[in-house]
Amino acid sequence: MNESLLFCDVDEYGFPHWNGFDAFRWYALPTNWGFMTGNAYLWLYKTSWLIYHRNMIKQYAKEAEIPAFLLAGVAVSEVGGMPERFKGLGVLQARQVLDELTGEENHYSNKTSVGSIAIQLGVAAETLGIDPTTLDHFQQFRLANCLLDNSFNIRVVAFHLRDLILYDNPGINTAMLTDEQIILAGSRYNRGTQRLDSDIKNSIHDPIGSPTREYSEYGRRILQKKEAIMRILEGR
Repeated sequence: MNESLLFCDVDEYGFPHWNGFDAFRWYALPTNWGFMTGNAYLWLYKTSWLIYHRNMIKQYAKEAEIPAFLLAGVAVSEVGGMPERFKGLGVLQARQVLDELTGEENHYSNKTSVGSIAIQLGVAAETLGIDPTTLDHFQQFRLANCLLDNSFNIRVVAFHLRDLILYDNPGINTAMLTDEQIILAGSRYNRGTQRLDSDIKNSIHDPIGSPTREYSEYGRRILQKKEAIMRILEGR
């Protein structure tokens, strides 16, 4: 992936992005499957999003040479929550001001997560082969807008997941992963690369209730949804 992909053509059409009304319907109203409110609405949205984008997910997973299930699992975990456009038009600008006030070079702004599959701007830039510290405010804004395009977003996330797999398993076939490697890559997506891989692996087998279990919680939840995710990906 190269720098030319930074400035994509953002398509305003396609699957509706999660907005303020969606967030209100999920967060402010009680869960009711009949009226599709609360957590029921969130999960119906996530499921619909995955069905709509399953071919795209399979396409980019194949291109990045990673399991489609892993990419879909991360998508299901990330889709929904804060209104998407607010992250790139509100949160980002507030953090850019904070960078200026503290003299930090994109420290806070590059940690802004954008896109249907939320990914930090700095991480997205690195995945594209760009030094995130060199981005000016306008380039950050453009990248944030690019990540609102689901095709661009899914592709960047797919290649970032490949990078995470290779971080812990240099030289392996990234398309064929064990359950443990799925959990590790998923947990890295959520928590970054700061923690030792042994800490995450050991946490999988730690007693329920142990505080260290949270190291692998994100990845374990992806694996727990495998059967349902695969049914959607396969159109069953």
